[in-house]
Amino acid sequence: EKTPSFFVIPNKGFFHCFGCGAGGNVINFIMQHERLEYPEALRFLAQKAGIIIPEVKGRRSDSDALFEAMSLADSYFKKSLADPDTGEIARAYLDSRGIIKSTREQFSIGFAPSGWDGLLKLASAKGIQPAILERVGLVIKKEGYYDRFRNRLMIPIRNLSGRIVGFGGRVLPGDKSEAKYINSPETEIYKKGNILFGFDISKEHIRQKNEAIVVEGYFDLIALFQCGIKNVVAVSGTGFTTEQAALLGRFCERVILLYDPDSAGIRAAFRACGVMYNASIEPRLVRLTKGFDPDTFVREKGRENLLKMVDGASDVIDFVQNGFSGSFADQSMARQERIVKALTETAGMIENPLRRNLLIKKITEQFNLPPNAIEVNVEKRPNAEVRNSDQNLLGKEMAEIQLLKFLLENPDFIAKSIDVVDDSIFISDANAKIFELIRQAVLAGENVNIADLFDRIENEDLRRLLSKIATTEMGKGAAETLFKDYIRPFKITSIKKEREKLFMGPDSPADIERNNELTRELKKLELENS
Repeated sequence: EKTPSFFVIPNKGFFHCFGCGAGGNVINFIMQHERLEYPEALRFLAQKAGIIIPEVKGRRSDSDALFEAMSLADSYFKKSLADPDTGEIARAYLDSRGIIKSTREQFSIGFAPSGWDGLLKLASAKGIQPAILERVGLVIKKEGYYDRFRNRLMIPIRNLSGRIVGFGGRVLPGDKSEAKYINSPETEIYKKGNILFGFDISKEHIRQKNEAIVVEGYFDLIALFQCGIKNVVAVSGTGFTTEQAALLGRFCERVILLYDPDSAGIRAAFRACGVMYNASIEPRLVRLTKGFDPDTFVREKGRENLLKMVDGASDVIDFVQNGFSGSFADQSMARQERIVKALTETAGMIENPLRRNLLIKKITEQFNLPPNAIEVNVEKRPNAEVRNSDQNLLGKEMAEIQLLKFLLENPDFIAKSIDVVDDSIFISDANAKIFELIRQAVLAGENVNIADLFDRIENEDLRRLLSKIATTEMGKGAAETLFKDYIRPFKITSIKKEREKLFMGPDSPADIERNNELTRELKKLELENS
């Protein structure tokens, strides 16, 4: 670039990139630059500085108890699979899918017996209470407790550091259960939208190839991994999320979507494309032979044939073009409508106007559509309505950002702001969360330090927002004058809310007097604000 966009502000202890919006303190920077988790980043920095981090032993946190329960369940399921009697059907099923013993061990595949309380009894004998098992989704409480997973092949789901946070349970042949898969519910340690199955063991392969292959199911990933394709992750029963895209973006620049070729798989792939475009990742898609999924394809057609298809992956427009013979004009009107609708859905998800318009232009040119065919449909979509609404609220959100910037620079005024402002007044939920972090720090008697605030934030989008706030320019003038200017819109909103409450209640003399008082104050503030 001709002008720098990456800035480090040493005296405040944070960085901000005006190009991509990233920001944070030194630990956040190391996490992104070295692609490490928080504890690993701390150890990395400590090693650089020659500091020894003592390992505290003997303390057992609440989360340790949850992870201990998951580990116990994993051992129980593996032992049940290995049992000569109880695990026979499950082992036969794995044999039928060609999953060899070393792969079973690598993915810690197990089996949940058909009994209602096998895990409950084992946990009780180990001193783990049923309430703990319920908190991690291993048991269900209904009058009493009983095991959630029964007579199912069990596949543990791990977080990036390799700790088990959930399980996927697949029904076995002959079982009449309606659900093919039962997955752990969301819990304190398992947020489905933040997890990619297999990422704990594939992340280094993804980093080395600078490419990730995304599949839909557990066995798709396991089959690919077993045949030597190891830069692969699975979404496993959830739609692709912004958090998953951001996670992949830390490890690679190229993402291949290898979804099932049926209509549901293609729709899911298109939605995933929209999410990835928002994360500045340009996805590529593979169209598998009809009737195959990644698992069956690699087992029947072989690794090399699948890799050829991956190498020939196309962008979303070429993917659609390759799905029909002849030109777009040769297709039936119904099919043309389906194609435009699918591409409109993908384009409508893209928040960045430049990226969205470039994709729309390419779609329009490739299919020889009327100039506004896609734009008109995109503007009718809910995402577009949200974007337009956001633009209307931009001025109000900027006022919120300016107040937050002022408070970070002038913490002596935070106590005064708390008397006027609460998180319900903010237009932006994200701005409200930043204000609440500042408020909590003050109420706890702590100094408001930007670098410390970054440590309190786990969400990447919130870190970006705090970084943006910290680098926003303020007006010039005396602090007292600036504070009055910045707090005025909040006072106006607060007064309007109080008046609305008064209108909802009975017309008592005290309420009428209070309403008149508020009206006078509101007119004065609005006059000053004009």
